Amino acid sequence: MPLLSGIVPKIRVAVSAVGALIFLIPAAPGAASASGAGDHRATTVPPPASTRVVPSTGLFATACVAGSCTAGGNFGGAGRPLEPMVATQVRGRWSRGIPLLLPTNAAAQPYAQISGLACHSAGNCVAVGDYQYGRSGNPQAFIAMESHGRWARAFTPRLPANAASPASADLGAVTCTSDGSCEAAGSYQDSGGNVQTMVLAKPALGPWGQATEIASPPNAAANPDAMMTGIACTAQGSCVAVGNYSVSASQYAAMGAVEVRGAWHGAAQIALPRGAVRSTFTAINSVSCPTATQCLGVGQYAVSATQSRAMAVIESKGRFAGAAPITAVPPGGSVLSSTYLLGVSCRPSGLCLAVGGGRNSSGHSVAMYMIRSAGHWRAAFLAPPPGGTSGPRQLSVLYAVSCIGQFRCNAVGYYQDRFGVTHAQAAATPRSFR
Repeated sequence: MPLLSGIVPKIRVAVSAVGALIFLIPAAPGAASASGAGDHRATTVPPPASTRVVPSTGLFATACVAGSCTAGGNFGGAGRPLEPMVATQVRGRWSRGIPLLLPTNAAAQPYAQISGLACHSAGNCVAVGDYQYGRSGNPQAFIAMESHGRWARAFTPRLPANAASPASADLGAVTCTSDGSCEAAGSYQDSGGNVQTMVLAKPALGPWGQATEIASPPNAAANPDAMMTGIACTAQGSCVAVGNYSVSASQYAAMGAVEVRGAWHGAAQIALPRGAVRSTFTAINSVSCPTATQCLGVGQYAVSATQSRAMAVIESKGRFAGAAPITAVPPGGSVLSSTYLLGVSCRPSGLCLAVGGGRNSSGHSVAMYMIRSAGHWRAAFLAPPPGGTSGPRQLSVLYAVSCIGQFRCNAVGYYQDRFGVTHAQAAATPRSFR
């Protein structure tokens, strides 16, 4: 599987490179988060000070509360371990990343990353992701808790009762409500060797419970290879999760599941827009719930062997509508511009900011953001920080976004410099969209 910049994320997304679709799985690139700048240009989020080699960094998750934002991803270097890191933003300035301590059974080369992050107040956050452990080379999910500004060592969650041994699992998303209750979603391998989705919850005043399986849609393959990469809750025990699953070796489908009064229903297939073709990267990657009765998810689907298109889906009162194509293309995009969306955050006003990437006129994948207002989408590319590869050869992506207040948003991802090294980046809502 080709990788972008040698960075491996855990979402099956399509990144349009030179004339072809590159299948990405998020793991450890650069980071991006809002900087407070309004000139459509990102800023670099520096790696931990202990990094003594040319670093390769990326951010894949972010969460903002009043007064601060936190972002998570990973960092590494040539011949060095790939480790998880977190960074914070206060008053518009980002700190250096700090390493997150993995469980004690982590492999010497853990290939670890933070894939999801949520905060219920400043300095009180949860990060989830995965790492390789022992000598098996298997991935294992982890959860790390921050309390009053201090991160404890990560720990492994209790997997579903039918999990394989040795374990193989990951967590791709987490969400928390203001009372401190949280839910996380991901995937695990069952005792039959099949990859299933899982969810687990933490009450406001208690520990994390054991994960449970969410049944895949009825048309899933014998091994659904299912993955949940987005989750959002409107109240404790009332949540929506999104992701994708295998229908066949050459076809994946988008899916969503809802939790009602603390009980998760089986996942349902999300119908694709007209014109979709079979693909292994079709997915709804992220979801946000602006009101108690409606949520919006974003992702991408294929329209040809070399072109992807962003899409959005509405969930209302427990039902998913068919996905709708997002035809907006950033100025400077290619004639057959491929677009994909990895993160979304909506406000009660109905404004939404979605982030991902698109193909520019030279065929390179460039970080992109889209604004949804009154049901219509606008798109624009994001300029990299000073020192980043710019112009036709720019290579960058935004993975996650978090909006608070009226419409103050922070997005995170990574970009490449002219030497091909990846760096974490962050960007704020353009002033023109506020």
